[in-house]
Amino acid sequence: MNQRIVLVVSDKFSAYVQGKDAMTYSNLRGILSLPIPLLPNQGRTVLVPGQGLSDENVQTLLDEASRSPNLSQFDFSLWHQLPGRAPSSLTHKHRPENTLISMPVRQTAETFTMQLMIDERCELMQDHQSGQHVQGMILIEAARQGMLAVVEQFFLPENDIDYAFVLNDMGVKYNNFAFPVSASIECRILEQSTDNPRRLTFVTEAVVCQCGVEVSSLTFTFAAMDKARIGKREASMASKAQKWHLSAVDDQLQQIGAVDFNDLRRVDNF
Repeated sequence: MNQRIVLVVSDKFSAYVQGKDAMTYSNLRGILSLPIPLLPNQGRTVLVPGQGLSDENVQTLLDEASRSPNLSQFDFSLWHQLPGRAPSSLTHKHRPENTLISMPVRQTAETFTMQLMIDERCELMQDHQSGQHVQGMILIEAARQGMLAVVEQFFLPENDIDYAFVLNDMGVKYNNFAFPVSASIECRILEQSTDNPRRLTFVTEAVVCQCGVEVSSLTFTFAAMDKARIGKREASMASKAQKWHLSAVDDQLQQIGAVDFNDLRRVDNF
């Protein structure tokens, strides 16, 4: 029997499936819900999980497939091999749908890999979605999360300091479109300074690879610092910004008042 391979992506990537061996999440659920086999004696279709699917989407498909009369036509083996999504403690995201990466895996002392795991409900897909590709801002955020996850898991010293991260510089280069198929992110620690435990500095590089092509490369320079120290500095700077802003508004109001008074005097003289 023939074997067909079909990609499954989330509904927001519906433009991508047109004219390809691909279907959306809703398409597949519809097929699984049919009361009779759709294409008897046509062989099995290997289903490949693509981008945009939430962890709940994956579980829903597996549950519905287990009860479907059409289960014999589909191979879901790849769906049981998906990596786990990184926890919020590593990515600094409160909502799981906003985490875009899997757990980082150490390859060498300073090189780590993870998988891109887009959930279509994430904050960066709520509005802008054009064409078939994955928007560049998602790759930036995924690489940023990868950088944080690697440093959080492998490079923070064991002490009583509660660290917060401050980004100082970022560079981005796009080499190609990214599409809603599997992609990996390789993060490398290029430089690090950890002599002062209250201020750790890092220079990192992240490369997003898809289908054997480097679609994007990103560099980050940042520091991990005592959160309490950063909080005090932030509060001081916020107070200064508040005073400066209100003073500027007051100056504007006085200028507007002066203009209005002069305009009224000219009207009286006329």
